[in-house]
Amino acid sequence: MNENNVANTEMRDGIDKLNAFTDELHDWSVSGKKPVLASKELRYVLDRQKERLDARGLSMEQNIDHTGDEITGKLVRKGEGISASVLYREAVRHMTVRSGEKVLKKEKEPIIFYATLLEKQGFRDFSCTCPNCGHTDLVSKMKDGCPYCGTVFEIEDVWPVFSSWYSVPGIVERANLMPKLKKNLTAVFAVAFAVLTVVTWFAHSDYDLIIRILASLFTGAVTGGMVTFMCYMLFSFRLLGKAFWEAGRAMPLLKGIKTKNKVEEVMRGYEPDFSYSYFEGRLISLLRAIAFTDDRKDLSIYEGTEDLSFFDSVIDMQYRGALQLLSSEVRDGVIRLRLRAFMDDLRYDGRVRRRDENYIVSIEKDIDAHTDPGFSICSVECKSCGASFDALHMKKCPYCGTPYKLVHDDWMITSVRKV
Repeated sequence: MNENNVANTEMRDGIDKLNAFTDELHDWSVSGKKPVLASKELRYVLDRQKERLDARGLSMEQNIDHTGDEITGKLVRKGEGISASVLYREAVRHMTVRSGEKVLKKEKEPIIFYATLLEKQGFRDFSCTCPNCGHTDLVSKMKDGCPYCGTVFEIEDVWPVFSSWYSVPGIVERANLMPKLKKNLTAVFAVAFAVLTVVTWFAHSDYDLIIRILASLFTGAVTGGMVTFMCYMLFSFRLLGKAFWEAGRAMPLLKGIKTKNKVEEVMRGYEPDFSYSYFEGRLISLLRAIAFTDDRKDLSIYEGTEDLSFFDSVIDMQYRGALQLLSSEVRDGVIRLRLRAFMDDLRYDGRVRRRDENYIVSIEKDIDAHTDPGFSICSVECKSCGASFDALHMKKCPYCGTPYKLVHDDWMITSVRKV
């Protein structure tokens, strides 16, 4: 099999996993069932988001639909034993927010859906046994506990897993644009032609039959064509207006147009295989985890002192596809970056409102802490006693009490400010 065939096979396999993941996200939004393909960290974020919705008596159903002849892609970052692939595809997101049976907000929008897939070389799903009832099943089916007795026990991530996802808004449903337009214009022409033909027929009842027929058909065809052309122009102006509107929304994003090159330039001397796409998804994932966590004092991913109550009314966060690097420095063996994250937030304060919002985020990590796609803060090793524990909401080893600093292993947020 040549390289192109291998690449195409891997691409199709990746997109199949992406489609399965979006189906699981829909199931999560409806029933709260945790996505099997989500990493522990991502499942934590989804759990906190679900808790926030439940606490406010809300439900939020989201469905990511195919668009037909969609654009897809895959960006790969190889690691030591683990690879991180940023998969993307065109889609249409349907979102409905309800309070009980009452619909508070309903949306349908074209998007580009991105997700980071982590794959471990040579990993195969294996069997495990419930320590309580003895039931044996594949470990992938036991991530949420034994399906027979409900016993929950610690299981490492089952590969492959998605560690983060986000979507960037589009303007139109590209794949359905022309077919839908042709269908609507054909219907407009048919109705206009029929109406004008009938009107002309009865209006010229004193004409000869042949002239009456020709006049009716001619008037119906010409007038129908004019009405159809007017509808086409109205649709074009509407589409142009939407394009200008989205362009206006996107103007602030131009500030981040050089950020990718700037961040890569900063990181190139410390991580030759640095992946900006992976970094982008990681930062958004950390920001979401902080936003949806109500009790943030024990979060090891955040060491700031700000009042983050501005996050408390957020029920959904979408990335708008741009970061702006404000400053960078390397001092005392630590890399520090300060960035503006452009987000699209859904807030609930008695009513549901969508807002474009920006956050100034400061992050840092040790120079020697090379990004490892397989690293999970839900399973870290204590540098003192060697014990493994979930450090996401623990700042000390539960076994020996040694303080844990995420900055030694991965990016950590030190400050978040809403602007």
